Amino acid sequence: MNKLAIVILNWNGREMLQRYLPSVLCHSQGMGTVYVADNASTDESVAFLRQEFPQVGLLLLDKNYGFAEGYNRALAQIEADYYLLLNSDIEVTEGWLSPMLSFLDNHPDYAACQPKLLSIHRRGQFEYAGAAGGYIDRLGYPFCRGRVFDTVEGDKGQYDTLADIHWATGACLLVRSDAYKEVGGLDDRFFAHCEEIDFCWRLRLKGYKLACIPESKVYHVGGGTLPKGNPMKTYLNFRNNLTMLYKNLCDEELRPVMCRRWWLDRLAAWQTLILNRNLADFKAIYKARRDYKRWRSDFAEDRAQIQSQRKISAQAEKCQFSILWEYYAKRKHHYSSLGHRRQENRQPVKTKQIPNAVIIPELIALIEQGHTVTLPLKGISMRPFLEDGRDKAVLTRATTFKKGDAVLAEIEPKRYVLHRIVRIDGDDVTLMGDGNLSLETCKRSDIKAFAMGFYRKGRGRLEKTNGLKWTLYSFVWMALRPVRRYLLALHRRYIKYIRKS
Repeated sequence: MNKLAIVILNWNGREMLQRYLPSVLCHSQGMGTVYVADNASTDESVAFLRQEFPQVGLLLLDKNYGFAEGYNRALAQIEADYYLLLNSDIEVTEGWLSPMLSFLDNHPDYAACQPKLLSIHRRGQFEYAGAAGGYIDRLGYPFCRGRVFDTVEGDKGQYDTLADIHWATGACLLVRSDAYKEVGGLDDRFFAHCEEIDFCWRLRLKGYKLACIPESKVYHVGGGTLPKGNPMKTYLNFRNNLTMLYKNLCDEELRPVMCRRWWLDRLAAWQTLILNRNLADFKAIYKARRDYKRWRSDFAEDRAQIQSQRKISAQAEKCQFSILWEYYAKRKHHYSSLGHRRQENRQPVKTKQIPNAVIIPELIALIEQGHTVTLPLKGISMRPFLEDGRDKAVLTRATTFKKGDAVLAEIEPKRYVLHRIVRIDGDDVTLMGDGNLSLETCKRSDIKAFAMGFYRKGRGRLEKTNGLKWTLYSFVWMALRPVRRYLLALHRRYIKYIRKS
């Protein structure tokens, strides 16, 4: 049995295969077998594959079964420890497979994972279909780290931490084959849209976990099945989402959630008609609700079986807040702005302390390659603004710097500090920690990174050092340098009092 089967589902995607299949083959050598399952394409995809890529395994289906049934039929013909469901419009990168495979190999309680999904057209931006991992709010609306409704964030390293997620994108989904079979695969009645969210929900109800592995990175074109604005896409999203809720919600939550959705779906329909003047989507939403009601009884047996085997509580299966309220009422358009509510739905992460002399040179190497690095802070030298073990610095390449900037510097061999610049004299730089009373010196070449911002007090929002708040902090604190000793003494007493209480 092969360890990994990479399966690309294709329907009239010859152009996409020609453009992106070479990257898959190039960066997957020795890692697994690549298959293309063809949904009865009429654009000469099969002839093209046979001529240009004879090393690729071909699985020919007799008609277009859609995403869900197409994959179920294809994977039934393959024996492997892991399945990787991959869209034909994905460009993979070097080393994309190893982090995900290694994670699942070492974490048997996780059934599936996804990489960080970025836009192929805007490479510094997340891609709508999955970004850095998906979640479900209390009313069944999906959103992602990096994408909430139609607001898609830029990738600035803010989600470069491994995280437990509620659902993984079907555009690039690595899953254990035995877990896939255990829950019955994708629900082929969905045809397309929401099928991977429903599938992942069923995995979690079985007690499995899912994760996003941002160390792995791929680029996605998106909109390959149905383009945005297509009424059929709207129809499938609403119908399948309601069906997913019916199948997976626990008994005590099913009726309250469905009652709220009855009103919210109608509100969405009238909003798209009146504000967007979109009659087609208006009709699609009402048709979706009508068809859901008609076929709901077909899923009664599925629901009974799923609920009888559930292993997690209702609170653990989804976020306990409304993303509609957060987005439209509170104007929180970024995942990071959800703050502590997001943290409530996070699983604990095991940590390991690594000496600065070991880890920081590795981080500096990444920074010099153009990466942005998030570094947890240790020590008290940047008090009162930054606290040991609580806050994090976001570091980037120090192309230019000036007095007042917070920088990472190597003041002695293998001794690093994150301090503020208080003076620059030619090639000599003088540094001082906000929580220190003494100075350190180094050369310009010893400045290894620039602190572009900080995550403070457990918040998910990045406070940038070029913003008004940090500019004001810097100016005031440096002006108060003559009385810093007394202010720090008061701060230490305050911290001691807080910890005692």
